[in-house]
Amino acid sequence: MITMTWPQYRRSQCSIGDWTVNLSPIETELLSTLLIRYPNPVTINELIDTVYPDPDAEPEYPEGQIVQRMMHLARKIGTFRIDNCGRTIGYRLYQCPDDARAGGLKVAA
Repeated sequence: MITMTWPQYRRSQCSIGDWTVNLSPIETELLSTLLIRYPNPVTINELIDTVYPDPDAEPEYPEGQIVQRMMHLARKIGTFRIDNCGRTIGYRLYQCPDDARAGGLKVAA
């Protein structure tokens, strides 16, 4: 199970079971948004608003930046934990038990 306490958020970290994973500041914002909205999907536009609250500070192609950061985050926490629901829907976090990961199953808790 993925958890993130307030001190971990401030340090850009999360816990997966007994392991602590270091994240970038943008990955921290993305993961915290997915954790808050769990088990519902989060649209890409909502993720853009979370990561880039000032529209003037957005990169030229924010959707591509979000997709790239979500791929990096998925590699760090396990690709089985983040499901791409399509470009119109967004992303959803799965809290998979360890035995489901071994079988490659996506189980929504």
